Amino acid sequence: MFKLSVLLLAFLVAQTIGHAAVKKPPVRNFGSVAQKACGAPVYKLLTNLAGPMEAVELKIDDDYDPEACDLYFCRGANYEDNVDNTREYEAGTVVPFEIDIVAHHTGYANVSVVNLAAKVPIARLFTWPVYANESLGPSKWPKNESSFEVTIPDLGGKCSESGACAIQSALVLFVVAYMVKLFLTFRWYWLAYPAPAYPAGKHQTYMSCVDFTQQ
Repeated sequence: MFKLSVLLLAFLVAQTIGHAAVKKPPVRNFGSVAQKACGAPVYKLLTNLAGPMEAVELKIDDDYDPEACDLYFCRGANYEDNVDNTREYEAGTVVPFEIDIVAHHTGYANVSVVNLAAKVPIARLFTWPVYANESLGPSKWPKNESSFEVTIPDLGGKCSESGACAIQSALVLFVVAYMVKLFLTFRWYWLAYPAPAYPAGKHQTYMSCVDFTQQ
């Protein structure tokens, strides 16, 4: 009898002028669990994946539950709303990703398996020392920034329980006015330096997640 461990591929995407978004694989959806946990005003903005988390924070009201709706982890999307959207990847499975990068801003990125409870990486899968180099023209953009594959490792029992692990990718982009940090769990996370539309010291953050299990 096999135990299935729920892993998470979370692409946390952040953007500045323009945006980037995960096109493949399909990301977590927002359902009734998220709506109840986040409250109606927050939920409405969360479903717009192109909207920054900092704008979502401004809509927090008395119905918002920070424990059940973690805005900076999977954009507040809950696993309970995505049980039927969960994939099964055995060790050695190659998972293709497609990213739509609208605006290039130099940074770095990585993809890692993370422990969901502790939110710490337990295996590095892919690293870009330089990502989305804005000094390069379109003809020189590395193809593996927008289309790449990761191989699911043998997790050696570390992810034997449901909800134990995730795959996380991190991208940090630097521009004149912004810093963008991107995490993949497959969590793609992109933070931007303070923008005029938001309070001083705030960043812009965008993210999405993809759930899977491993026998």
